[in-house]
Amino acid sequence: MTIEYLLAAFEIWGILICSGIGIYFFLVRKINTNADVTMCTMQFVTAAALTFDIGIVMSQGIDDKRAHITFGISMLATLILQYLMVALFVTYVKHLSGSKRSSGVISLITYFVAFFSALSCVISAKYTHWYYYTDDHNVYHRGSYYMVAIALSAVLFTLVVIQIIVCSKRFNIKQIISLFLYITIPFSMVILQVILKPGLGLTNIGMAISLIIIFIVNNIRISFSENELNKKVLQQNMVLLSQNKVIAEKKEEIENLQLNMVITQMQPHFVFNVLNIIYYLCAKDSKLAQKAIDIFSSYLRANIDSLVTNELAPFSKELEHVRNYLDLEKLRFDDDLEIEYDIGPSDFHIPMLAVQPLAENAVKHGIAKSPNGGKLIIRTIEDRDNFYIYVIDNGAGFDTGKYHHNDGRSHIGIDNVRLRIEKRVNGKLEIFSSKGNGTTAVITVPKLPGEKDDIEPSDVSMTVTPTAAKE
Repeated sequence: MTIEYLLAAFEIWGILICSGIGIYFFLVRKINTNADVTMCTMQFVTAAALTFDIGIVMSQGIDDKRAHITFGISMLATLILQYLMVALFVTYVKHLSGSKRSSGVISLITYFVAFFSALSCVISAKYTHWYYYTDDHNVYHRGSYYMVAIALSAVLFTLVVIQIIVCSKRFNIKQIISLFLYITIPFSMVILQVILKPGLGLTNIGMAISLIIIFIVNNIRISFSENELNKKVLQQNMVLLSQNKVIAEKKEEIENLQLNMVITQMQPHFVFNVLNIIYYLCAKDSKLAQKAIDIFSSYLRANIDSLVTNELAPFSKELEHVRNYLDLEKLRFDDDLEIEYDIGPSDFHIPMLAVQPLAENAVKHGIAKSPNGGKLIIRTIEDRDNFYIYVIDNGAGFDTGKYHHNDGRSHIGIDNVRLRIEKRVNGKLEIFSSKGNGTTAVITVPKLPGEKDDIEPSDVSMTVTPTAAKE
């Protein structure tokens, strides 16, 4: 009985390993494909077959009723499970390869051959003793047609070989070798079982060994594939990050280019209007025209550097632009233009030429079109979160519903101011106006975190709340 107990020890290890692999599929690896389902099933079926093998080994030769029942059930179960494992293996090869053609037909043929062969052998052995029989002492003996069963096994293994060959183009060399081991190892065990001893069940052990090898080979392949996939994903992510960085840089370049175009567009616009003022004064008053040229020359000399940059500038610097421009306009309109500066906070930054175009529009399209002239107010206030710049006139006003729709006004400067305020300081420009009620333009500049102080409500009491329509 020494060999039988040694055999039982091997089979116990096989049961533990195969069951562990099956549990691994459920708890760790997870079942994702039909091949995984089949492999998991094969592991548990193999563990069951080994369990029944132990029942055969441990009950054989014991002459009592319980041992006879155990031996009979175990022998019946192990024969059925052996052929079922072959059918499952063919199905596994089919799913692993992903083949949907001839392999499907071969799987069906193999399955039915295995199933009916198992039934035939078991039934014949039960009633005719052709395959095997047990004596009164519960000892296993080969029957007269034992070799027929071996031949049926050879046919089944041949079908498995055909299945592997059909699907071989879809496997790598390691997979092919591991799959062929499922043929060579069990069939070698069958031969040893024929040669050595009738009661020595080696076939299931051979199947367990080859199945464990197949699992290891494919699991290593899958792990390697997953690692390679992770590397590729990482490389793709690095490429995407690099591309996103380049895109961000290009986007910033485009925005800077747009802002530079805005500044470039506004400079000739401003110069054109100043020259118009000087041209008008040349006809009206040559001395005033000369004074205007002096102011304009000083303005250009003092501010030429700021006109060609898109950097943020202190509001006080922008206010100089506004004062110089309105001084020139004052020379033109004289008493028809009243200017008031109500400057509160001034220690904040805005884009260059953000206020001057608003003052220019107020004079040109508001006060100039009013029969009796008008008043222009430049005001700054603040609350806890924002600075506000108001450009208010009581001129002709306009219908905001016709804004941008053939109203005879030039909106290039206003649109550029709005764009730069939104892009550079995350602020906004709002214009409120209606015909005959003047226009109020409000620039909102959000404060930086260090600029947010507690402001009393009285500090913002001078806030203008426009009642005119909003642009």
